[in-house]
Amino acid sequence: MDHILLSNFEGPMDLLLHLVKQTKLDIYEVNISEIIEQYINYINNLQELNIDVASEYLIMAVDLVHIKSKKLINSDTPVEDEEVAITSEEDLKKKLIEYEKYKKISETFKELEENRQSYFTKIPESLTEYKDENTSLNTDLSLDDLINAFLQFKERQKYQKPLNTSVTKKELSVAKRISYIRERLKINKQVSFFDLFEDYSKDYVIVTFLSILDMSKNKEITIIQEDNFKDILIKAGEVCE
Repeated sequence: MDHILLSNFEGPMDLLLHLVKQTKLDIYEVNISEIIEQYINYINNLQELNIDVASEYLIMAVDLVHIKSKKLINSDTPVEDEEVAITSEEDLKKKLIEYEKYKKISETFKELEENRQSYFTKIPESLTEYKDENTSLNTDLSLDDLINAFLQFKERQKYQKPLNTSVTKKELSVAKRISYIRERLKINKQVSFFDLFEDYSKDYVIVTFLSILDMSKNKEITIIQEDNFKDILIKAGEVCE
């Protein structure tokens, strides 16, 4: 038997399952008597080396000795003994199968837990506290409307993103984006809100959105929407003109 440590196992059933796996056979096909022999010999060797053995491993050894003794006298008669948790080879085989299923499910949950750590969530909250009452987009369009339009853009972005992308480092700032929007408005007196998002990278989208809000607050632009569901337009404001 290969050198193994009890600390590598979660309990006696885990050790037994390991011994079964070493045979490279299915639990239904494995010789349980041989596995019992290996387990008992291993526990006995540990005791001879004066190594402390956890009580749960010793209790399992007692159960297995009980099964072994029944084999020696060729007795298949069920014995009701409250001190014996496993009464037969068939009983041991069933418990090993149940434990194997439990172990596989546990490993699946552990993998899901590890994958979940790669995601970060945030509880929805009201943006009212960030709203500047002095900022007025126009009589018909509210800040909430603009935020909803931004969220719709983010949803649409999923379907427009190219399959193959390359990541490049860009220096982004609100000041540079504001300067760019001003130049756009000098050429065209109005542009579509969505046309200002030429790049779909996270940093680019956030900086552009903040730039639009800042320019609106400073009355450099006017944001209008002629009717529900129609395009949102960015027009040069009084300061920009």
